[in-house]
Amino acid sequence: MMPVGIESSPDIRIDQAPLTSDLPPVPTMDPYLELDLRSPVDEDAPDLECSICFSQFNNVFRTPKMLQCQHTFCLECLARMNVKSTQPDSIQCPLCRGLTPLPELGLPKLATNPTVVSYLPAAMQRIYSIRFNRVTGKLQVKRPTDTAPCQPVIRSISQSLDVGLPSPLESDSDRGDVEAGQGRRLGGLLGVLRRPGCRATLLVSVAVLSVLLTGILIVFLVMRKFP
Repeated sequence: MMPVGIESSPDIRIDQAPLTSDLPPVPTMDPYLELDLRSPVDEDAPDLECSICFSQFNNVFRTPKMLQCQHTFCLECLARMNVKSTQPDSIQCPLCRGLTPLPELGLPKLATNPTVVSYLPAAMQRIYSIRFNRVTGKLQVKRPTDTAPCQPVIRSISQSLDVGLPSPLESDSDRGDVEAGQGRRLGGLLGVLRRPGCRATLLVSVAVLSVLLTGILIVFLVMRKFP
């Protein structure tokens, strides 16, 4: 039934828009999902975070350094451990307690984990040269490993990092150990002298020595009186 006042015309045709479209649907994105723009998920990828400070590795102060036990930690954490250690020439692994002697050129010359570095972004593939001064407790950037143009990552960080001052002088601790050793030896000697048998032997020895000295003195006086 047509409304009043509207005449139908055979030349007018009303086409209804289709309910579906050929355009692909707009994907929805979780705003709380962190996207990894570097590479797809790789189940064989190594851990890219230091197991001490849980910070991501980089190519400057948090360079992934590998100990002889094959455990990897960032350079900053190893430096903080070294300044508080009583053995500055070695590093003790916090996981397996294995000791790794430090290279002659210092802590930054420990082996860098190449597998971890290969998974870092392209801008971090070039490892910067770092100098470590244990006395002042500082890590300092020296220069890139080659003469390539300056990278933007080096401009976003400090040129030096304070990792803390060393523990009190080892000489004081060594002197305390010597005094403690002497005290232990003296205590052991007194403990031996408290035994009844040792005490009797000591008294007899003192008595014999006294008699011997007295006899020598008497002979000396007699010889002087009657030459």
